[in-house]
Amino acid sequence: MTILVTGAGLIGCHFARRAADGGSKVVLYDLSPNRDYIQKIVGKDKVEIVAADMRDLPALINALKEFKIDTLVHTAGLIGKRVAENSYTGSTNNIVGTINVLEAARLHGIRRVVYVGTFGAYDRSKIKEGPIREDHPIGGHNLYTTTKVCSEHLVHAYAHLYNLDTVIIRPAGVFGRGHYVGGSTVGMIMRDLALNVMKGDPITLDGKIYFANEVVYAKDVALALDLACKVKEPKQRIYNAGSGVVAGAADLARIAQELAPKLEIKVVGDGSEDSSKQFPLDLSRSQAELGYSPQFPLKKALQDYMEELWGER
Repeated sequence: MTILVTGAGLIGCHFARRAADGGSKVVLYDLSPNRDYIQKIVGKDKVEIVAADMRDLPALINALKEFKIDTLVHTAGLIGKRVAENSYTGSTNNIVGTINVLEAARLHGIRRVVYVGTFGAYDRSKIKEGPIREDHPIGGHNLYTTTKVCSEHLVHAYAHLYNLDTVIIRPAGVFGRGHYVGGSTVGMIMRDLALNVMKGDPITLDGKIYFANEVVYAKDVALALDLACKVKEPKQRIYNAGSGVVAGAADLARIAQELAPKLEIKVVGDGSEDSSKQFPLDLSRSQAELGYSPQFPLKKALQDYMEELWGER
């Protein structure tokens, strides 16, 4: 495969590394590519890099033609509060970016488009029991969520109207070695946890910050995307990509203590009162149709993350 990946951030770079190591030719397309970060995650000279705006359709089409792209993985976009900081910029980045990806794929005859959604698209106010399946209700009034739900509808519309081959992956809260300019809160708080464990100083975990949530390591999301690119004739076209486990401050404290037995750690504050946050993602369809099974349970993920941070320092 020859793959263009939009967004050279946490998910984009980890997937690019996996795809390049698997023998695919990979192009990273990003407005302001952090070349130092790309080299650290992907490796030196393993991918081509195009510096261009997602909202520039001609530039995207030219990249597809120049590198003879046959598969497109769309990870680019702003996350969480970053979207609301400037509603126009945030919305156009996320929605127009998706439109351009789909239009460019249609015009260029791309074999498959894989769109990276989010488990935040699920309307948890309407979900009364878990685990959360791909056919559970989606929606909400959060602006970031709205842009992701809108983008999913656009993916479905293009697939229906033009017979475009598409797959949507909905990851849980993603963490791993990243620069987080896109605004990933989960990524940033998990980085803080990893760094504090490495320092060995006493740690206090606030349950309001490390509330009950499902997190997934970036390398597992990369696995899900790789499988989504390769699967033949998938049945449902939407798949969860999580760890299948909800963890709160007490769980993270226990894991940190196991990794660093001499660490002084305590938990304060209450976690989320939203009972739906206790529902993990259902991974049964992802496993049955894609072959996805997370390789990094939380303890292993945190340990791997810290080892990479040590190596970087």
